[in-house]
Amino acid sequence: MSKKTLVIGGGIAGITAAQKIAQNGGDVILIEKEDALGGNFAKLTYTFPVLGDAKALVSQEVQKVQTTPSIEILTNTTLTACQGSVGDFSVELKTLSGTRQEIVGAIIVAAGFHYMEPTAYTEYSYGRSPKVVTSLEFEKMAAENRLPQGNVRVVFVHCVGSRDKAKGYVYCSKICCSYSAKHAIMMKKANPQSKSYVFYIDIRALGKGYEEFIRSAMEEHNVRYIRGRVAKVLESEGKLLVRAEDSLMGNPVEVEADLVVLASAMEPPVGSRDLAAMLGIATDEYGFFQDVESNVRPCHSSKPGIFLAGSCTQPMEIASAVAMGGLSASEALAVTR
Repeated sequence: MSKKTLVIGGGIAGITAAQKIAQNGGDVILIEKEDALGGNFAKLTYTFPVLGDAKALVSQEVQKVQTTPSIEILTNTTLTACQGSVGDFSVELKTLSGTRQEIVGAIIVAAGFHYMEPTAYTEYSYGRSPKVVTSLEFEKMAAENRLPQGNVRVVFVHCVGSRDKAKGYVYCSKICCSYSAKHAIMMKKANPQSKSYVFYIDIRALGKGYEEFIRSAMEEHNVRYIRGRVAKVLESEGKLLVRAEDSLMGNPVEVEADLVVLASAMEPPVGSRDLAAMLGIATDEYGFFQDVESNVRPCHSSKPGIFLAGSCTQPMEIASAVAMGGLSASEALAVTR
């Protein structure tokens, strides 16, 4: 029986799992398909509901695994084959320098998630107007100090691809309400003259302090929340015209904006079904990795010895991904000792 664990994915869930296994005497191979660790967390500027420095936090966690001798890190690496069973998995890894074979006792899948590209929402002018961006693109603008200045209006649109059977997914992406509030607060801090509007279906503040965080956007930063779906975003004389209906008042609404930010749905990681087939584990109807009994064994895949962690199982915030990473590590340690 091998006492080594393979962790697939170098985001916060995978990093957490690797750290916990190493702290308890286990050996880890941590693989990441990109050229650096950090995953989606590394693309953020601030955390929520406390506005912490996201890049500093993820850098700190990455440094921990990089300086742990019992964790071998392989970036630009993917799994290309897997055979065997718990305690004796034979895996093939494709690296920049070629392929290598390893025997591991357990596998943790922490492959992260992907933000949906809202190209199907042509009514929002995404891809046609450079002033219509996704939440992730807004994060990049903030990191590069490119947020609009002066007396500008910014509109944030919830549920673009979430809770939408026609063009997206029926599920809720869970974090959009909170990170749109974060973005509105970031906008106000970067430009006190700006005015922000948030169009929402309803507010889902999942997590400790999230309700208060969203309320602070409204009350302390004067963000105007309008309940209703945006019907259309038009370009007009260098500005954007956002048309919607205020469903609480029953009136049509038009907001002239300088920037529109779309809260894109969280979707399964690219290639999740192919990876699941290679490992011999199940996915749900969307392509998220399926745990066996989410209520009592949330990190167990359909195959013994292969465990799941983080947002590759369902949309979740950072705190839940960290918790699931720790739980999956405990389960991996139990079968490799």
